[in-house]
Amino acid sequence: MRSISSALKNAQKAASVKPYIRLRFTTNSGATHDYSHRLIQLEHTEEPYNDWANIFLYNNDKSIPNLKGSWVQIGYGCYTGSGVDYSETSRLWVKNQQLTSREGDLFTMLHCEGMWASLQELDLITKGEPPYYDGQYEENYTIYDTIKAILEVGDITLEAIGDQSDGIIDDFCPKIWINESPFENPADVTYRLIAMTKCFLRPKADMKMEVRFPQESDSVDESYHSSYPHYFHEYREVDKVIVPNHIIVFGNASGDPDDWDVIIAHSRDEESISQYKEVTRHHIAEDINNQTDANNRASAIMTRLIFEKLGGKITVPHDCRVELYDRVHVIDTREN
Repeated sequence: MRSISSALKNAQKAASVKPYIRLRFTTNSGATHDYSHRLIQLEHTEEPYNDWANIFLYNNDKSIPNLKGSWVQIGYGCYTGSGVDYSETSRLWVKNQQLTSREGDLFTMLHCEGMWASLQELDLITKGEPPYYDGQYEENYTIYDTIKAILEVGDITLEAIGDQSDGIIDDFCPKIWINESPFENPADVTYRLIAMTKCFLRPKADMKMEVRFPQESDSVDESYHSSYPHYFHEYREVDKVIVPNHIIVFGNASGDPDDWDVIIAHSRDEESISQYKEVTRHHIAEDINNQTDANNRASAIMTRLIFEKLGGKITVPHDCRVELYDRVHVIDTREN
């Protein structure tokens, strides 16, 4: 979760909490505009591989300038005993600006998109020779090394992996070719690489990303309760059958089929198979030439499917700590 001061953590749990949202825009020229006091409505969505916001601002005096291309790191917090305190989210850029005029009202809506959209906009990754650039990253580059190099194309820093290794991301060196057909952008290649692992990438403030490896043994980041702070208003839980539930990976399948020495790896979710039926999905991994890596690939694909088994939605009072891939605990003592 985002690190915040103890004063802010306590203040946002109070019954009389007064939330604060900071909106400070920075243009390419370095000029800044703070419109926190003009906020009417905010829709901010943070998803895996996508984040965006629609920001509605009062503009009755028509003083809001053209903000297209400027960036903002929305700050969430509240008023504490010593003033406002907040924590910033990952960077968003204003992609379009709308003016609405109606009787008695003028307001501006800013549609903003985040780092994943920015990576999708960049030119193809230039490995190899023009015009196809169908090159390969260095053979001794791990998945982490390769993603780090790709993100740097978009001026994004990948933080040190720390204790979030799954034993694949910083060990396996993929023989990954790019731009074979069609041309790929940095987001495409990054997603292709991270999907080989059990890890995820989480955008942070100040043009950074970090690796997250969720595990059953992870400690709870935050608890929400029905009867005492930090309260939740509503919780909805969806428990799904995993489909597919049997993954088969074929490794070492490249070159002349007559010379193939195919490696086969399996990963199964027995619970879903017993509950429903066996549904198989096959994957070809030409870059894998040993049984260990094949087993890891099958396990990584199944692990990602298992992550999606339990879904839900929770509505809570203002909590600026929450980030993607946090582990939360919902304690519901309601009887009816």
